[in-house]
Amino acid sequence: MGQSTSNSVSLPASHHGAWSGPNRLWMMDPANPSRSEGTITVAERVLRYTWSHDGKNHSGAIELKGQPAALKATWSDSFHATDPFTLNGLFEAGVVRMFTTYDAGDECWGWQIELDLRDPEACVLRMFNVMPGLGAVPAVVLHGTR
Repeated sequence: MGQSTSNSVSLPASHHGAWSGPNRLWMMDPANPSRSEGTITVAERVLRYTWSHDGKNHSGAIELKGQPAALKATWSDSFHATDPFTLNGLFEAGVVRMFTTYDAGDECWGWQIELDLRDPEACVLRMFNVMPGLGAVPAVVLHGTR
């Protein structure tokens, strides 16, 4: 699982296709996320997702390349990353973990994305903002089921 014969990353066929479910977005108040319905579509090396905030629809895509233990991803999102980011990561034990950093004023912040494929009946996309002094704080959780 997670590897094709060419040794490049490949998302498991068991998770290919469409998923939908609740999406939570944390902006300022960690106790009060914004809620919407979301979708996730999984293919061999590409994940696409949709959600909404304040009545506006948003979408994103993550394209994976490289080996499971040393992968790269291109990520774009109409809300979080209008200019595509390159993320580094790995795929092991059913979870794709990716990360990058970005400048936030005079500080360097981080962004983490996890795609959890361990449950054959769920596809879970999690995103975290990594803030100086606070560490990783939830930004998005989209929990898709069939």
